[in-house]
Amino acid sequence: MLRAKLWTGALLAVVLASCGSGSNLHADVTLIRDPGSVAAGAVLFEANCALCHAPDLTGGTTPSGERAPSLANKTGSSDASLTETAKRGRGLGMPSFEDQLEEAEIASIIDFIRSVQTDGHEE
Repeated sequence: MLRAKLWTGALLAVVLASCGSGSNLHADVTLIRDPGSVAAGAVLFEANCALCHAPDLTGGTTPSGERAPSLANKTGSSDASLTETAKRGRGLGMPSFEDQLEEAEIASIIDFIRSVQTDGHEE
């Protein structure tokens, strides 16, 4: 019982730290990702994102001819920011996936992206 309370307290501390007042806006980048979510995200990424962002996340060209950015090093964006971009789209090239993907599916895609990112430098 004590172990469960300690685990819950530690989890709550991580969540609260990532919701801070702006001093640690990108703390979610370093969270340990659930392997099941990462695996599901890989499949979802391949089906929904790889056409434009490339299977290796290095970016490519959208069907409209726009340049899709690399996601391989995009650790400067918070998970919340990436979620909003996936839901709402961006500019002329990035479509909205709000009607195609559940929020949990978007979270799995982000878990997959985070699992393969190489460093902390945003392109």
